[in-house]
Amino acid sequence: MSDLLGAKTDVLDQVAESLSADARRMQDIHTLAQRAVFELQTIWNGIDLVQLTRLWEQQASPQLAAASGALDSCAIRLRTQSAAQRDASRSEVTGSGRLTGLGPLLLSTLPVLNVSVAPPAHGSPGDNAAWWRSLSPLQQQQVIQEHPEWIGNRDGVSFAARDQANRSILPVDRVRLEAEKMRLETALAENWFGGAFTNDDAALDHVNDKLAALAAIDETLAKEGDRQLLLLELSAQRAQAAIACGNVDIADNVAVLVPGLSASVAGGMVDGDRNMEQLKARAELESRRVHADKSAATVMWFGYQAPQMGWDLVGENSVAADHAARAGAALLVPFLTGIGAARDADPHLTLLAHSYGSTTAGLALRQKTGVDDAVFFGSPGLGTSHLSDLNLAPGHTHYIEARQDPVGDLGYFGVDPSHLAGVDHASARESTVVDPLTGELRHFDEVTGHSSYLADDSTSQYNLSVVAAGQPDQRVQDDGEGIGDVLSWPVPGTYR
Repeated sequence: MSDLLGAKTDVLDQVAESLSADARRMQDIHTLAQRAVFELQTIWNGIDLVQLTRLWEQQASPQLAAASGALDSCAIRLRTQSAAQRDASRSEVTGSGRLTGLGPLLLSTLPVLNVSVAPPAHGSPGDNAAWWRSLSPLQQQQVIQEHPEWIGNRDGVSFAARDQANRSILPVDRVRLEAEKMRLETALAENWFGGAFTNDDAALDHVNDKLAALAAIDETLAKEGDRQLLLLELSAQRAQAAIACGNVDIADNVAVLVPGLSASVAGGMVDGDRNMEQLKARAELESRRVHADKSAATVMWFGYQAPQMGWDLVGENSVAADHAARAGAALLVPFLTGIGAARDADPHLTLLAHSYGSTTAGLALRQKTGVDDAVFFGSPGLGTSHLSDLNLAPGHTHYIEARQDPVGDLGYFGVDPSHLAGVDHASARESTVVDPLTGELRHFDEVTGHSSYLADDSTSQYNLSVVAAGQPDQRVQDDGEGIGDVLSWPVPGTYR
């Protein structure tokens, strides 16, 4: 770099900016290529895919990353040289012609980063957490900038880092989807004029749904208050995402909600996040009422392909089958485990689950997840007829069933939770409780039907909030039997 002594600083700055722009373009190419490989893995099997994936992971991906890193390093060194020469104009020059002042210091302390080693393949949340902690803060920032696809959905990595990575991927995904939409629209127009019939209509619907999902994510992230984009996955038929209200890395209490039938990012993220924001505020309020004053974070988890209305009422992904629930449970388990793995100290972790999401959550809780309390509401069954199948301590499984909720009486995926021995029942009816802080009476409204359990100022919301705050003893109890409640049994041959 000494050969550049005496160069014009404005020229150095211009070249540095050009190199940085080239590095960003290289990063975008890398991200787009990584996404393409992910999508191929969802629709293609066989030895050719294995070979292509190995070629990408061992050669193409590292080379693209190295090229981007080299460009960035050159840009940093040029800016450093420019700053050093500006400093030289205000500093003395020694007899040997070497610079004094800031320039030599900057050159001598320029970090040499090495994050060429990718995270562990198929690593557990604990493995991922250990890999992330092994990196220096500068190396972690380099991963966020150069390899956001490595960590955006990697359970065990800090959620602040995952949020940064996923936010950086959003515009790249949008550009890719817009280009795909234009291609499909052009193909459809050409086929229409030619009288041909293709599957492009369905493909275009999926692309439009994902673009609508990105719009919903943008709207949610733009709200006031802390938001973290913890999950962004567009390789499946519908977008999958999770957004936290609050800071999951440091909150004392963390609650994760798993929705059910018809849940989608495009159609439910904005309203779901509003419910989670209200629940977070309620949980922190209830904490202060018992002098605990603990922080909370709530997560709206659209992390699986929930059954949808329409054609999803039949077929493999039908709400009448547990395929989607089992697939969702396989994704939910590492997400929940990753919350504790990513932190220095475990939070009080509550799993909230509605409708078909309660079946998904119940199947997940057969494994170790780190969940302390679970609240199911409007459930067609927890995937078991025996509470001992769930990895929860006695007294930490709660159920809410509103009156006139037919789904809560199905008992399709195991015994109706209203009759599941050992479950603690919480009310959804109108109630009055005594404020432990002031002694005043507080009134909460009843909810009825299947879809209003999170209504603000309702008894069911109050019960969800006190459990999420780690104060289940404050809940309003119920006998667990609503109008039309029946003793039901699991589907024969499915649940024991």
